Amino acid sequence: MRSVFLASRVLALGLVACAGSSRPAAAPAAAHPVGDSPPSAAPLPHHAVARSAVRAVVAQGLGAFLQHVELADDPVRVEGQFRGFRIAALHDSEFWNGVDLKPGDVVTRINGFPIERPEQAQAAFELLLVASELRVSYDRDGEPREIVYPIVDDR
Repeated sequence: MRSVFLASRVLALGLVACAGSSRPAAAPAAAHPVGDSPPSAAPLPHHAVARSAVRAVVAQGLGAFLQHVELADDPVRVEGQFRGFRIAALHDSEFWNGVDLKPGDVVTRINGFPIERPEQAQAAFELLLVASELRVSYDRDGEPREIVYPIVDDR
């Protein structure tokens, strides 16, 4: 069973890449698993993120995401142009279980937005409140990939 927390971890990685920083001391938000919604809520579609979970994560701020990932010191550049941020390490393997990201991957965009500067990270972060999906674009071994989770209104 996939969880909102799992999708929040993908969100965490994407926004960590946006911030271009490694681990500060902040804790990620906890969320209920998909399908294990509160009794009054309808179950969410498979691989969906509850809008309430997105609101909760955004309310904690960008720094709350930075605890479980370490990025390489320098951004990845191709022909002198910014490409993305390379994942150096994912801490707490259980936290990342089931997410198709690994050290060496280069996160390039979040919901289509470039992530080179901190203000771009902040904009991508804030726009998640109204976004219809969470889309993390990344390269693995030079090949582009994407992780996509719909964001579903649950309240």
